[in-house]
Amino acid sequence: MVYISVSMYVEAKPIIDYYNLKKDVDERFYQIFKSDNMRLIITGVGKVNCAAATSYLLAKTPPNDGDIVVNIGICGAKDGFQIGTPHLINKIKDASTGKDYYTDVLLKHDFKECSIETFDKPISSPELLEEDLCDMEASGFYISASKYIEQHRIFLIKVVSDRVGIDTVSKEDVLEFIQGNIEKIDAFIKKAENFAKVDDSFFKKEEVMLIEKICSLLKLTKSLREILYKSCLHYKVRTGKDILFLENIELSDVNNKRERKKLFDLIISYLEKNG
Repeated sequence: MVYISVSMYVEAKPIIDYYNLKKDVDERFYQIFKSDNMRLIITGVGKVNCAAATSYLLAKTPPNDGDIVVNIGICGAKDGFQIGTPHLINKIKDASTGKDYYTDVLLKHDFKECSIETFDKPISSPELLEEDLCDMEASGFYISASKYIEQHRIFLIKVVSDRVGIDTVSKEDVLEFIQGNIEKIDAFIKKAENFAKVDDSFFKKEEVMLIEKICSLLKLTKSLREILYKSCLHYKVRTGKDILFLENIELSDVNNKRERKKLFDLIISYLEKNG
């Protein structure tokens, strides 16, 4: 399943038309459009609206292994960015809290990666912008989506609609920007779907058994298990090699948190160093 979050109908229309999505007439709270393999929700403008709607969509039909969640929309940019160009977001800054969030982009793709800053209201001065791009939804979307699905299956695609303090943008412009990039967006979504379906099948049987052995011997918590799994996944994506070299690390049952931390840190450093 592909879950898509879009703030305005004018941004959503090219997507709805391209995928032939049908409106969910039984839905009372949001405009939701769907097909057998896709759900699109129109969230409204702003990070709070986006967060609430994204949570609603993912709670209503919880994502399974291999599903992806994508936020698509327009954004402002610093001078020097080309209008109408799509970008994949690799870092999000929330301007009001100062917090940074990093997406986990593992798959190969054709988009340029950029950072984005989420503001509570539109800005008119580029001097206020610390990151490459700006919008009003990204941080809210990412925080909500990450509660339901792993980071490497969350994506944000932003199309530059204006340069802050320089350009103005109309609804017709927005429609044209999304429509003009819909085939590139579709190509990325297909790649992301294929990549997300990897999961455990990405690892050989011996690798899965090794990961489980490490988790058992070190008595890893759920959060540490996720860190180990993600580190192994990163290593395989970066190198194209298996993780069986971890068998060379001498492992035994741990008796306390100190021992666990020492061995766990050693394993993670091995993955990072050799990758």
